[in-house]
Amino acid sequence: MNKILIVEDNEKKIEKLRDFLNEYFPQIAVEEKRSYNSALKEIAINYDNYDLILLDMSMQTYDISNEESGGEPEPLAGKNILKQMYLREIPTKVIVVTMYENYIDGTKIKQLDIELSKNFPDNYYGYIFFSHSNFDWAKKLEQEIKKIL
Repeated sequence: MNKILIVEDNEKKIEKLRDFLNEYFPQIAVEEKRSYNSALKEIAINYDNYDLILLDMSMQTYDISNEESGGEPEPLAGKNILKQMYLREIPTKVIVVTMYENYIDGTKIKQLDIELSKNFPDNYYGYIFFSHSNFDWAKKLEQEIKKIL
């Protein structure tokens, strides 16, 4: 059975991604991680369980809970996860699912796309613009997932 890891800290976005996967790929198991640290730990230990990672680019450092505020926001946490995957020779494919064209540090998604394609060609499979107001992203994501799986 195929398995996808969603790395995302926005609950509404997670719900829409989960609903999308349940509708278009009901046979695929889905796991979710909500912060940089929890995702990095999961990927390092269990990467061979996943056929694909849907990765947000900016997220909290830690999972938000009653005891934890989430730490500092990491604007390019997804890039750091890809870097760690490269350094650990983790072969899992990654699609970045983002709502932003520009990041806090001034990086533009098209510039980031070129950089990630060059630096992480074995993992990085491109990016999808996600939107809460329309479902256009779903068709593109469906096509990309079918290519990978």
